[in-house]
Amino acid sequence: MALIKTFDRTADVSKIEGCNTRGIDYRWTIFSEVIATIPAGSDALDFGAGSLRESFDLACRGFNVTSVDIDQELMSVYKSGYEWPANGTSHKLIGARDLEDALAKIRGQKFALVTCFDALEHLEDPGAVLRMINSCITDDGKILITVPNGRTLFELAFRFDLLLARATKRSMRPGEPHLQRNSPGKWKQIIVSAGYEVLQHELEIGFFVNTVAALVQLPLTFAGRILRKLNVKVDAAELSARVCSGNRMAALDRLDKKTKPVFRGLYGWNLFVAVPARNFTMERR
Repeated sequence: MALIKTFDRTADVSKIEGCNTRGIDYRWTIFSEVIATIPAGSDALDFGAGSLRESFDLACRGFNVTSVDIDQELMSVYKSGYEWPANGTSHKLIGARDLEDALAKIRGQKFALVTCFDALEHLEDPGAVLRMINSCITDDGKILITVPNGRTLFELAFRFDLLLARATKRSMRPGEPHLQRNSPGKWKQIIVSAGYEVLQHELEIGFFVNTVAALVQLPLTFAGRILRKLNVKVDAAELSARVCSGNRMAALDRLDKKTKPVFRGLYGWNLFVAVPARNFTMERR
């Protein structure tokens, strides 16, 4: 039976550089600037590696990469779709149905860089997992994190969908639901409580772009579910992409840039750069 490619970002830009979403090609430098300070040939951990987009990027940058996720077979399928660089780097896949079990498989290993992109929101206890990752980071290592802003319309809808699925006993694929819905401040608190110092915190995916995309996509997705039950094929994602594209979203993006000081707290994604607190103490001495 063919595997379902969930969270397939193989055609997107690496989250290290940005993300193409909501009809906008977002770009940032917060992560690439940090990575540029870490020597090539260092070991990197891609936690919640998904379709391996960031693992591939890190390998191309000269890192020895260990990719961790819940489905090793699916990661192997994704891996076969990339042309991995012949630059002397290594790449390992670590899979387990529970991400904490996957981390247990690399206990004792140390990494100069950890990427944790769009993973923590899927966990019952992100703080506990961050503490496990903490012990895997070298004394001068860094962790890069992206997590959604729980204040957005998308995240409110995801929480409603999760509650509805639980009430109706509708099955959800492992790793699919967002189990966390936290504000930017709450996410920072979770990271700090897990033994880290936050060096940088930015928010991306503008309020107006994100909200309009949600107002279009969410009703279409709900209608698509109903129509599929009636054996009517509708590609809600394609319809949403057609509406949320071109000049419409570009105009909203310009509005977002002008109003960011006002609506920053309602932007879609948090971007964090952090170090284990022990490392931060050493750097200040």
